[in-house]
Amino acid sequence: MTKLKDLTKNSVLIIVVIFLVVIVMIFYNKEKLFFSFIHRSEISKEIVEDEELRKNGNQSETKSQWLNNQKKLYELSSTKVNFLLEEIWQRFPEKEERLKALAILHLNTPYQLGCLGEESGRDKDPIFRLDVTDCTAFILTNTALLLSKDLEEAQEMMKSLNYRTDKNIIFENRLHFTIDRNITSPYFRDITEEIAGIDRMMAINLVLNKVKEDSSRLIDINWEREVVLKYIPHKYITENLIDKLPKSVGIAFIRKEDAQIGLDVAHEGFLFDNQLFLHASSIEKKVVAINFWDYYFTED
Repeated sequence: MTKLKDLTKNSVLIIVVIFLVVIVMIFYNKEKLFFSFIHRSEISKEIVEDEELRKNGNQSETKSQWLNNQKKLYELSSTKVNFLLEEIWQRFPEKEERLKALAILHLNTPYQLGCLGEESGRDKDPIFRLDVTDCTAFILTNTALLLSKDLEEAQEMMKSLNYRTDKNIIFENRLHFTIDRNITSPYFRDITEEIAGIDRMMAINLVLNKVKEDSSRLIDINWEREVVLKYIPHKYITENLIDKLPKSVGIAFIRKEDAQIGLDVAHEGFLFDNQLFLHASSIEKKVVAINFWDYYFTED
């Protein structure tokens, strides 16, 4: 997705649920930089272990140690991934914990922008893949695995997650925009207002994939959609707000100026236990983990 070098303190959150997972979107203008993709990649393992130990003691120590002893998904054959998924379902029967485990097993997966496709037609990239990812594929792939017992099921689930109908898998029917996906897919739900309350909400009228001044569109399809983008101003992004979120939360970052070109989301990732943020970084070129507040308030 778009690099966020110009993002600033005037940020906004939008929260979206994927089953028990929430996606939070953050808005910025250009007053002062408060956000950066330059992360400490070496913290990934330590944060995972420390957060598990702090919250859950010895039982979670066993789980976190098991996770950290596994090879990451991108390193495994399909057969080994299926064996690993079977054990994940046994060790993590609760959806929120299972999603976190799956996201952790994506750590260090190489970054490749626009890595998903239809395997034919305009975009011949795979419908589902684990060898590379970008920020949106990271959200979709983990959600597909969350709801699947093996890779065959995950590929079929991706058709439901990423397309208007799973009966016609073509580029034109893909859900190219996060907000459209949240509205269209039965697996996603916007809960911004439920979390923040109407008094802390603002909104923007946005035409997704609008015709730009040069007569082109962001996505070369004859489609656009008017939406109301609800968000929470930066001043309300506090520990109290974040503490209201479910344990498994997705976060998406948006910018006001992007509305002018018909774009909704610049970046997205997952937040776990109100602190641990995992995402596919276009700067570090891999999936990384960082404390959310360190990430959010990092100055460049």
